[in-house]
Amino acid sequence: MTTLATAWYHSDWLAALCYFAGTLIVAKVVDALLARHGSGLGRLFGRNLTMAEQTRLRMARRLIVFAILFVGIATALLQFPQVGTLARGMLASAGITALIAGFAARSMLANFVSGIVIAFTQPVRINDTVSVDGVEGTVEEIGLTYSYLRTADNHRVVIPNEQFASKVIHNYTIVDPVSAASVELAVPAGADLGLVEAAALDEARKIAPAGFDVSPGSDRAPSFAVVDHAADGVRVRVTLWAASAPQAQALAVDLRRAALERLRREGLLANASPAQ
Repeated sequence: MTTLATAWYHSDWLAALCYFAGTLIVAKVVDALLARHGSGLGRLFGRNLTMAEQTRLRMARRLIVFAILFVGIATALLQFPQVGTLARGMLASAGITALIAGFAARSMLANFVSGIVIAFTQPVRINDTVSVDGVEGTVEEIGLTYSYLRTADNHRVVIPNEQFASKVIHNYTIVDPVSAASVELAVPAGADLGLVEAAALDEARKIAPAGFDVSPGSDRAPSFAVVDHAADGVRVRVTLWAASAPQAQALAVDLRRAALERLRREGLLANASPAQ
């Protein structure tokens, strides 16, 4: 039994196991320390971290932990002589091996590199409101290989970083978060468009968010436009501005209801089609 224990004590398996366990412990400790220091940077700077800073910190934290795991696991495997022999044999066909490995890992590597590019060039950032391929949501996470959008109904849309970096992205937050809330209404062909415009704009000014100059002539004043005209009716668009895309979506619902109720009270929707 003593001989067996001594053999196990001096075996490559024990050394590899110790390296592997030590690597996991070090990676966990480093990750916890980086998370704690990252959350404390806001207190150090005396302000909340910006979305850009949060994105960079999370990516740096993942890269450091990944590097620790990579080095530790490689060190554990090198404790076996067979691994060293295999590595020397593979060097003779390094070109073919690299080609096969590169082809097999192309998608993963492309996602990995794209994640780093996104984190540092920042076409999108954590908490940005974006639309990709018709899917609109808030950027909840930018990982090493995948990014996550949270939609308005609280679903998560997972997007490979390679696609996220190559798609056309509508970002409603990155430069100016102000967004337009637009609704279209159908009114009878014979309706007085002057009265329709006055009533619709008056309702838009009533529900406009604080902080916007809604007086006529202002850059952020509500606007009115005729978008279509047919024998059976006229389609008009009313637009007002909101501080963010989510607020604009909520205001659009309120604006449509308020404008329709006002037009009905004033008799401007008589004979209008049921579709409105």
